[in-house]
Amino acid sequence: MNKNILIITGEPSGDTRGSELLAELKPLFPDTHFWGFGGDTMATEGCELIEHVQNLSIVGVWEAIVKLPRIHAQYKNLTDNVTRRKPLLAILIDYPGFNLRVAKFLHSQGIPVIYYITPQVWAWGQWRVKSLKNYVDKALPLFKFEEKFLSERGVSCQAVGHPLLDKISPSQSDEKNENFTIALMPGSRKTEVHGTFPVMLEAAERIRKYQGDVNFVLAESSNIDSDLYAESLKGHKTLPLERIKDDTFKVLEKCDFAIVASGTATLETAIMEKPMVVVYRVALLTALLFKAFVRMPHGEPHIALVNIIAGGEVVPELLQLDLSPESLSKQVLEIIGDDSMMNDMKQRLKEIKKTLGGPGASKRAAEAIREFAKERGVSS
Repeated sequence: MNKNILIITGEPSGDTRGSELLAELKPLFPDTHFWGFGGDTMATEGCELIEHVQNLSIVGVWEAIVKLPRIHAQYKNLTDNVTRRKPLLAILIDYPGFNLRVAKFLHSQGIPVIYYITPQVWAWGQWRVKSLKNYVDKALPLFKFEEKFLSERGVSCQAVGHPLLDKISPSQSDEKNENFTIALMPGSRKTEVHGTFPVMLEAAERIRKYQGDVNFVLAESSNIDSDLYAESLKGHKTLPLERIKDDTFKVLEKCDFAIVASGTATLETAIMEKPMVVVYRVALLTALLFKAFVRMPHGEPHIALVNIIAGGEVVPELLQLDLSPESLSKQVLEIIGDDSMMNDMKQRLKEIKKTLGGPGASKRAAEAIREFAKERGVSS
């Protein structure tokens, strides 16, 4: 298997981005075998998986410490495969805690490294810039401010825009919901759902108590055991809740407002121009380290991508101890009860969307990889 390319991601969102990239790469690298770490959507695109994201996705420092033996075994599996297969090049997608270590190993083996969706070094772990500079041959960040930050620090990079713009756009339908509908989007990782979903449900009950003509729609993920959702839903059998699995776009089309666990979903919600409140809760150690060390590019202590991109608060964030059914329901009711607040948030989300670039990010990334391969004399 001489003609092969390694591709690695460790998260559900990275699996989605990886599958989109693979669809564009395959015509550019004919007769090339793709293999690595990913999920079901990458496998559907023809990637041979030696590890599945279900066994990889980790959020937080404490969670990573607990799973160190498993992470070590996964790393050993990867390095053994790299030594045996000798890939033409490697494409790393997000998942920085693991991928930066992999980049160092690949560099030592003389394998060219491309990093797509680069670590958020401008916020957390600026020491990682040194690893990007030393071990990554070409970085492909999503945002222009990332390109500027990395270029100024000597990293070879090219911003390609966000692939979400190829997938979702605001509905042009004039059809209105019979009742005001709120999306509950508790995330795609077990720790996220465990930390946010019960609070969302309690808040939903309070919102319905004060505003009876409201329905809810839940964004479920197949990466989450259905029992986790079922356990939380036990005490909420009368809540008018529609459940939709693995289709964020459909959930957002159905809603007028969203309660969103921080992550890629905040950008999806922004692109759909839906007003939102962002929530998050992680292990205490992770939260303390975040507060101590995170530095945002505009100096604001936000974690929601929409606020980071805007350089200030566009949507409210309720995090850690500030997140409760009382605080969340109060925040939501305040916004949805004020038309001017709703309209202002929609307008500001439109402005954020304009900064994400145009459609075609996956294609631009694939073409940048092909050009890099040509420059390096890697056969495609």
